[in-house]
Amino acid sequence: MQPSHNPRLEIRHTTNKGRGVFALEPIPRGARVAICSGQLLHTDELQPHHFAMQVGGDLWLCSDGEQVDDCFNHSCEPKVGFVTGEPVLYALREIQPGEEICWDYSTSLSEPGWCLECRCGSPQCRGLVRSFGELTPTEQERLRPIALRYLRGDG
Repeated sequence: MQPSHNPRLEIRHTTNKGRGVFALEPIPRGARVAICSGQLLHTDELQPHHFAMQVGGDLWLCSDGEQVDDCFNHSCEPKVGFVTGEPVLYALREIQPGEEICWDYSTSLSEPGWCLECRCGSPQCRGLVRSFGELTPTEQERLRPIALRYLRGDG
């Protein structure tokens, strides 16, 4: 399946993580890769069928799972991040054709106690994906420049 709004990306199945997003052509460092989209809902409005990304303390961007941004997997060594602090993913380095494009889920989450077993396979793998506030101070400092604005602590 190819996302209609970005011809440089392809959604396909991975060996151990379900769907994933892959580069079809080189993507230069700093290029906008995807705008995260959906309906804004408060925590108490979330439903089990929602694909949800936290974008504020009590605010979630929700969709039906059919958008390209619903298919990006997590990596502890992400290739894209929220460089501007907005829910828009930018390439953190040059991405080659065929590479899976992942972001670090901790850069959007502030839900206490939330965690997910990590299967990214990166040499920097933390083993568990946790909320930003539950990361070590060193991990927070490393990820702050690519986290959503509400987690950065800079306004």
